[in-house]
Formats: sequence, structure tokens, C-alpha cells
Amino acid sequence: KSLPGHFSGSKYPQNAEELEAFGASWYTAAFHKFGTLPKDNRVKRIVKVEQLPHSGFDAAGGAGHKAFVTLEYEKPDPNLHTELFAKFPWDYHESEGGKTYRMQISCYGDNDAPELLTYMCCEHLFPFRIPKLYFCDINRDTTNYMLIIERVPFGKRGKIQKGRIVEKIERKPFDVLPVCGKYQDYLLDDPAQIYFCLFREMAHLAAWDQQGHYDSHLGVAVKFTQEQFLTHTLPTRKPARARMKGIRMEAAGMLLSKGEEFATKIAPQVFTPRGKDPQMLKKMQEDIAWIAPYFDDIRTWLGSCSDWIAAMHPNLQADNAFFWKDEQGDMDCGVFDWSGFGRSPFVSNFMGCLSGAEADLLDAHEEGLLQMFCDEYKRYGGPDLDYKDMMLRYRLLWPAFVMDCCQWIERDILRECPLEEWPTVTGIHDDKFVDRWNVRCRGTTLINAFEFWPRRPFRKIVEDWVAGPGKPFLTEYTV
Repeated sequence: KSLPGHFSGSKYPQNAEELEAFGASWYTAAFHKFGTLPKDNRVKRIVKVEQLPHSGFDAAGGAGHKAFVTLEYEKPDPNLHTELFAKFPWDYHESEGGKTYRMQISCYGDNDAPELLTYMCCEHLFPFRIPKLYFCDINRDTTNYMLIIERVPFGKRGKIQKGRIVEKIERKPFDVLPVCGKYQDYLLDDPAQIYFCLFREMAHLAAWDQQGHYDSHLGVAVKFTQEQFLTHTLPTRKPARARMKGIRMEAAGMLLSKGEEFATKIAPQVFTPRGKDPQMLKKMQEDIAWIAPYFDDIRTWLGSCSDWIAAMHPNLQADNAFFWKDEQGDMDCGVFDWSGFGRSPFVSNFMGCLSGAEADLLDAHEEGLLQMFCDEYKRYGGPDLDYKDMMLRYRLLWPAFVMDCCQWIERDILRECPLEEWPTVTGIHDDKFVDRWNVRCRGTTLINAFEFWPRRPFRKIVEDWVAGPGKPFLTEYTV
């Protein structure tokens, strides 16, 4: 069903076919409406529209369909991009997968509109580049939307063999590096440099929110100390029934048992020896089940002071940014994919960035990344945060993160790669693993999480928090 958009008041394309069928006159009128095309210019013709793959090794993301659009203007203008990128939602009727993700992304939560509004309102406010907006619109009744932005000129990627790039391509300063697919860090020349660049920009983004840069879009942020939170907000929390503690522990144990079964019996060939060790997994299951009743308490503590709350990209992995190096070899980046942009206790968003990082990289650079965030956050105008406090907050999130990873085994992984196919999967570079979007994304997250878990004493970290700074935030369980 095609209804007019709430921003333009006009109908707009719903898919790749309509991006071409609507014709040059629609682009002219739409761009004029958005002020992205001068009134004395027009789109002369649509050169081509290319639908991008949503499965396979080079799948173009999982949040919806994507397409390249090439236009020709009547008056060529260096400020107008002829190569554009379009994003639009899954068709509810195209497949069971499309139906599932249309409901999850567009109906159960509001992820689409924040992305469009961010491009409309924040392009000039951010401390980094984002692609130029040309048009966007959404209809709330149908949840159909269309986003058209400049196409990032990603560089050519070298030849890949056995999950590694074996062809080196020389690049000039400021050339955009090749695109990296989600959970394909093995294609990066220097993954650590990428993550440090992302963390630096996340810190800048959050710090500028503390300075009020996005208040026109997000509203004025409420400032409060932990003492004020304890006095005015925490007392409003209601106690929980005693049986809820056992229910939470049991639910966590059930989810973790699914993870243990997947790692040891269904797909052991894709896990590391440590990540599928039965004793480690049994201990991990026991520890997370013990920690589970404190998940809400930890989340409450994370949001108990506004110094730790700011606007943040919820999923800033390497595939949601574009990178280049200057004449000195220093890396910088721009950012896209603003689905779900808003304010939150920003340490929780670190999991969205680092879930694709291999355990060895995270083990080596965890402290450096968090220390740099604190330094850059302060340098760009944010509060002076204690590095040790930052580390504690990040590590307290890990138990819930690992448990969450396990819920996607049945919901996504086994739906796209059924049980009977797993004996034929040879590893993480097998087509059955890497070419299926959710098998790759959910599976890689789980592999990395299970490998990293035994490298930190997470239960001891939570126990110390419960007995120390977390004590005022613990849920009261009543009979």
C-alpha cells in the first residue's frame, strides 16, 4: 500500500523498481522539496538503479534493502552527487525472513524514523562526516520509508583467498578504504586501528551532546548526579517478588544451555578450543545464572548519573563507517546507518561496536580503547570520567551480553542454517556460514563471546560490585 509520506506530503518509491519507475521528474520535485537541489536545476535522467544483494558474502546489511542510484543533472554541479545510495525496508510479503525483520525493525520498535530524522536534523551538527541527505520520508500507517543519500566512494578491495586479502592495492591520502562487511574483521588491514578510530568518534559524539549540540533534535538533556538519583528516582523502584529471583536464574540457565549445546554438539567446528570447552561452558552457565537477578540493578546503576548518558550510535561497527588516511597516515572516519540514534548510558553501546571484535584483539586493546574514550570525551567537552569506573561499567555488561547472544541461536542461526546442514559446515569461511547474514552475524558474536569470557573473572567483578558500589541499587525481593 502506497501512501504519502509525513515529511513531503507526497508519494515516494517503495522499492528498487519504483526508484526507476517514478522517473526523473519525481527526483527533481523531491529534491526541490528538501532543498537539496537548486530550484534552477533538475534531474535530467535516471542513468541506472542497481539493487544490492541482501545475502551472500557481500550482503549489504540486514536492516532492509539497499540500492545504488545514478542520476544525471541538467546542470552539472560539483556540490551535487550523481552517485546515490537508497535504503528502504523489507517487504512484509517477500519471505518469512522479510516478514520477521519488518516486524522487529519497523513495528516492535521505532528504529526507522530516528535514522531519517538524524539525517534531516544533524548532518551539520556532528563532529565528523556523514553522507549528504537528498531525500527521506516515512508513512507511519504503513511503516514504509525511503532514504536517499550520497553514495560513499569506497575503494576497491583486493583479492580474497581463504578469508584473507592477498592483493595489496596502493591508495592515495584521503582515498576511502574498501568497505568491510559486518563481522568480517579478517578483511581489515589493521582492525585495532579501525576500532580506535571508531571509539574516538564515539567519544566526540557523546561529548558534543554534553555540550548541547543536539538539543535542537533530541531536546535538552536532564543533568543529575548519582546522589540526586539515589534521593529522588531510586526510591520509586518497586520491590520484586521473591520467586522472580529464581525465575531469572532459571531463564538464564536455559538460554546458556542452548549456547552450550550449539558450541559442543551442533557446531563445534566453528568455535575455538577454549570457546567450546565443556567445563568452561558449564562454569559460565552457572556464573551467569547467579548474576542474572542483578541485570536490572546493573542497568539502573549505569543510568544513575547524567555524566554517563549521552547521544550515541547504537551499532558503530566497521561496516557502519567509512575510513581514510591523511598524508601522515593518521586514520579518520565518517559514520552512517543512524537507526535507533538517541541518548542512552553510552557504555552499553560499546557492546554494539565491539561484538564483532576477535577475542585476541579485545584482550590486547580493551583497556586502551576505554582509556582513549575517557581522554577524548574530556578533550571534546565532556565530563572527566574515571577510567577504572569506565572499565567496571563495561565489564558488568558482559554477562547479560553473553546470555543475549544465546537467544539468537534458535531465532536466527538455526532458521537460516538448519540442524541437518551443520555437519557439512567446515568453518567460519564456509559459504553456509559467511553467506547467510544472521548465521555470520549472530554466529560470530557467539564465537567471540565464548572465547573471551574465560579471560576475565566476570563473576568476581559482579560480586565485588554487589558488595560495594552496587549495594544501594540492589532489588529488594519480597516474599
